[in-house]
Amino acid sequence: MHSFIHDTGAGFWLGHSLMVILMIAVFTLTLTGAYLLLLAALERRETDSGETVKAGAQGYAQDEMDREGSLHRSDSS
Repeated sequence: MHSFIHDTGAGFWLGHSLMVILMIAVFTLTLTGAYLLLLAALERRETDSGETVKAGAQGYAQDEMDREGSLHRSDSS
């Protein structure tokens, strides 16, 4: 009975609360790091021709502009 009373004291709860907070912080940092690494890997992805692909909407818009430019050039020839 004595150990049960001792284990439910303030030190027990303070220690476990800090441990849970620390675990959440480590988990969050791990997810953030994994996300940033994935983002960097996607930005450096290359096509078959060796060009670097731009990630996200900016890359999509640039691809559309390039495609339209090549269509206009082929129409004029």
